Amino acid sequence: MRLRRHLMLALWIGLGSATAFAQAVTPVSPDDLNAAVQAAKAPTAPSPYPLRGPSKPVTRGAPLDPEVARTLDPNKILTFGAVYTPFIRGAMLARKAADAGRPFGLADIPRETQDALTYVLALPWERADVGGPDRLVDVNYVILTPSGSTDRAKIIEPAWVKADTGVLRNLFGPAVPDRGFVAAFPRDAIQADRDFVFVYAGSVYAQRVEIRPEDVAAWR
Repeated sequence: MRLRRHLMLALWIGLGSATAFAQAVTPVSPDDLNAAVQAAKAPTAPSPYPLRGPSKPVTRGAPLDPEVARTLDPNKILTFGAVYTPFIRGAMLARKAADAGRPFGLADIPRETQDALTYVLALPWERADVGGPDRLVDVNYVILTPSGSTDRAKIIEPAWVKADTGVLRNLFGPAVPDRGFVAAFPRDAIQADRDFVFVYAGSVYAQRVEIRPEDVAAWR
């Protein structure tokens, strides 16, 4: 996984080193946990924050394939994935426990996910120019950059990545898509005027997904 991660990053930024976000991983706070328990009591069940935006392809310096470009509508809003903050993960688990008539506390969060990281679920890109099994193109890596930037020194790498959605499906069951890629980032790394960059498998391209001020305000 580590080798593939650096290979995919090199494909996008060219040879050179990227800057990782240097911050110790801290556990979820009691305040977040208590707020999550209260949010779970709301009439509307808590759910992850959808990650939506227009198509903004990154072509790694090469012209965009005309057949692909023909299918892209810059005015169409696409769903690229979902954001699971520590708060929303706790609220979803607390709601699940309440629906089952069980109390909920920190011990009910699996140890491997008792952190204050924000998990980003990146879904496969659905190509409109092909059919069959090649229609879905998997994400191989996710990074953060300043909006529109290709400066290697300003790239923020995730704290960890998972090549499948098992970490989320173990928490929330079949409501989580079985095909996807999960990247975890410190909360402070996710800021307005930064982009998630989803790097896709093969020779397709990457996509930028802008983080807007209203997103940061809503992603509790």
